[in-house]
Amino acid sequence: MEKIIPNKELLPKKYKIQECIDNLKKNEYRIVLRSIPNIIGKGISTFYNYRDILIDDKEDIPFKIARKLEILFGLENGGLETKKTKGKHYLQIIEEHRKRQ
Repeated sequence: MEKIIPNKELLPKKYKIQECIDNLKKNEYRIVLRSIPNIIGKGISTFYNYRDILIDDKEDIPFKIARKLEILFGLENGGLETKKTKGKHYLQIIEEHRKRQ
């Protein structure tokens, strides 16, 4: 039985990088793509790897780089994420700990 491998380009991405790039005009697209390595301090292939991170991958973009991309594309803090990060506030953790004791 053959294992069907889905096209990686069609799988949901963790970050909206490609979506942001697709919203650029053709002349803006070329300028921005050339500028991104200098902006994030990484090579273009690293940027493409960041763009291709899937939603279920454990890999992440370093916060500082993600924030630079958010600023570049005019997004709010956390706006680059496809799926919002959830977590508990430290006071909630402390309260839960106290209830267990």
